[in-house]
Amino acid sequence: MTAAGVLLLAFAYLIVGWILSNRLYVGAFVVGARPKDLEVRVRSVDRDRIVLESPTPRQDIGHPGIMGLIWDDGYGRVGDVVAADATTITRAWIGPGTPPPCVGPLEGCPPVELDSFAYPRNPADAGLDFETTTYRSPLGEMGAWLIPAGSGTRWAVHCHGWTAERRELVRMLPAFHRSGVTSMVIDYRNDPGAPGDPTGRYRFGLTEWEDLEAAVALALERGAEDIVLSGCSTGGALVMGFLERSNLADRVAAVVLDAPNIVLADTFRHATDLRRATPLMLELGMWIADLRWKIDWDTTNYVPRAERILHVPTLVFHGTSDRTVPISVSRQLAARVPDLVRLVETPAAGHVMSWNADPDTYERRLEQFLSDV
Repeated sequence: MTAAGVLLLAFAYLIVGWILSNRLYVGAFVVGARPKDLEVRVRSVDRDRIVLESPTPRQDIGHPGIMGLIWDDGYGRVGDVVAADATTITRAWIGPGTPPPCVGPLEGCPPVELDSFAYPRNPADAGLDFETTTYRSPLGEMGAWLIPAGSGTRWAVHCHGWTAERRELVRMLPAFHRSGVTSMVIDYRNDPGAPGDPTGRYRFGLTEWEDLEAAVALALERGAEDIVLSGCSTGGALVMGFLERSNLADRVAAVVLDAPNIVLADTFRHATDLRRATPLMLELGMWIADLRWKIDWDTTNYVPRAERILHVPTLVFHGTSDRTVPISVSRQLAARVPDLVRLVETPAAGHVMSWNADPDTYERRLEQFLSDV
């Protein structure tokens, strides 16, 4: 290849890298509401079955186990897949309530969204008494739910994932409650209604850990003697950031993580919508993004420092079919600190869907862990 050809190729790669850096930044770091994905169609319903169809391939429509189903004015639950063909998936309807209205096989059926959170509103949907409260972080007042569990002095502070909400944690709360652990489920910076990070971006644990620290401080003020930290996906990055930096880290007795997003660079390399890029293009895009916006890929990679960060028993759930955070992240964490980390791999489960795929095993393993620690 001539020198001109080399220069032209290098220029082309820089352009592609610049475009990829924009996609990374806008898609993951810019704060903003993500629209509902009401593209799944209901084809027919009856008393105990519902037939679904999606115009594009998607993991949730045929995901094993329990899923929520959202439509404009309703919410329900579907169970296991009972039949499938080239265009549709038939799932068990398990309620509560009635399925979405559907006049005929192809008319009058509303678009719906599959919802892995599995509960529509708050802990009361799971039969738990709770109160809505607030705590004060360095940025201001943040919302939270408090779910008391008897007179015990162990509290769990739960952190939801990126662009998720407190409702993500509801399905995990009954196991904590049965174990006598009071739960505090928190909002943090950049959540709707919460103060924003001064950078105007999601920081994947680099600053959000300060909000978690404030919530832990409130739990200790209200009578907690030790703390269990719980994080789903990017909530795991908040947990690791707290354990690495907070003066209150020594009050933590145990950690529970679900599909932890604690190697941010690997999450981007794993991202489905970027797989058409060559590895070199993707690395170039990530490098350019770091130059432009100081992403700090090294600091958001907590696994190499895990021996210094983790000093308490840690339970990790991760689905083997996770298309967002690769299961290799949790395997690396378990390999780094094998004496402390218990990894539970859930076959066929997607991102933060281990409970959905196998609720009985999930809750049994979680309750056993809480009993052991």
